[in-house]
Formats: sequence, structure tokens, C-alpha cells
Amino acid sequence: MRGVSATSRAQVLDTVGGATADGAQGVAVGTELFAVVGALDSNPVLRRVLSDPATEADAKAGLVGTLFGDKIGAGALDVVGAAARGRWSAGRDLADALEQAGVQAVLSAADSAGSLATVADTLFAFTRVVTGNPELRQTLSDRSASVEGRQELVSRLLGDHADEVSLALARQAVASRGRSYETAIVDYAQDAIVREGRLQARVVAAYALDDDEKQRLAGALARKYGRDVHVDVTVDPDVIGGISVEIAGERIDSTVSTRLADARRALAG
Repeated sequence: MRGVSATSRAQVLDTVGGATADGAQGVAVGTELFAVVGALDSNPVLRRVLSDPATEADAKAGLVGTLFGDKIGAGALDVVGAAARGRWSAGRDLADALEQAGVQAVLSAADSAGSLATVADTLFAFTRVVTGNPELRQTLSDRSASVEGRQELVSRLLGDHADEVSLALARQAVASRGRSYETAIVDYAQDAIVREGRLQARVVAAYALDDDEKQRLAGALARKYGRDVHVDVTVDPDVIGGISVEIAGERIDSTVSTRLADARRALAG
């Protein structure tokens, strides 16, 4: 977002930060904000009214209270009211800002519990499950199927294996706007990493790294880049050995497969 929308989004995120400062109600507030986003997506007229710069801010906030006051809690209502009072270049920007606010609200619960890294790991792991199963990937991204049905599928798959925050975000990724399921869930995982103040390192290795290996790699990368690093590992036997790392816009490739390819090119040249 740019211009007035960016300014209004910042105000919305400030409001949700205040409403979920201790993280206690984070998941509840976030889930309610996601429900409001769903309502706006299904009602373009309402979205246009709430983002109309010609309508007084207090009138729009009053409409929010009338429509949602008995459906969502005070914290979420304050956030939606802040969005209604803002100025937006497009109605979609308002809904996008509320979705981002919902994500931050949910993450506040993990932040308070010190479990942001766990959330990121869980979401990245589930992304790999989805990516590796074309049928599941298609089902979760199928816009012709009901959001509720796809969210229930996520709950069945993750319910016993994920914390409350990870499950809430994995369910919301089904309804995420303008993105595939796996793109949305990766974005949410990255939001968790950013909130914790770390860089993300995407690692490809021939085998799964154990916790000690990941910690050593994270430490080495942290010393190089001057910030704590979250390491996400994808296993690809085709690399044969070694690892490749993508971090901060750079790629470090020491895989055996790449070295062999370089050698073949050198011999051919």
C-alpha cells in the first residue's frame, strides 16, 4: 500500500497492537477480524461505503458499531472502527489492512508465550505437506469450494499437531485474499519471523538437519548478517550433499549437485 492507504494501515496496526498488547485475547480478536474481512469480501457495497472518502469518518465508524457491535468484542470493534475512520485509495486496501491486523492479533498470543518460532516452524512444515500433495493443494486453494469446508479440513489435518495460533493462521490461509493457500501460509510464517525480529534462511539439504545442526547454522548466519536467524529446512535428496541457503536476498549454494553441474559445464567449455 502507498499514500493515504499506507498511513491508514499503520493506524489500524497501531490500534490492534494496543488491543492485544498482552496477547491474552489475541486469537479471539484476530479470528473476529478475519470474520469481518470475510463479510466485507462478500459485500462489495459495504466495503465501498466504509472506504468512501466522501462519507464522514464518524458516520462510518457508527455504521461499524451498528453492524458489528453485537457480533465481535470491543477490541476487534475498535480496530474495525479505526479502519472505517481511515482514508483508503481503494476498498480492497481497507480489507487487506484488517486481514493484516488479524494476523498480528493472532501472533500476539504467540509473542506473549514466546512461541513465535514454533508457529513459524509449524506453518512452514504444513506448507511442505501441502506442496507435496497436489490433490490437497488443489482442494485447499479451490475457490469454488466453501471456505468453511476447507477450514474444517485444515482442522482435521492439523488439530492434534498444532498450537492454537498456528491452527488459526492455517485456517485463515484458506480464505486469504488473492493468494494461493501455500503462498498465504508462508506469508504468515514470515510475519511470525519478522515479529520476532529475525531473518529467514531457506535451506535446502539432502537430509533433515537435527536441532543441533540447525542451531549451529543459525548461529553462523547470525554472525554473518548481524541478526538472529530462523532456519527453515527443505529436504531434497537430489542435491546429493551439502546445502544451499537463501537469506536476505542472497543465495549461498554449496550442494554437491551444483558443484557437479559446474564441473560438467567447465568440461564442456
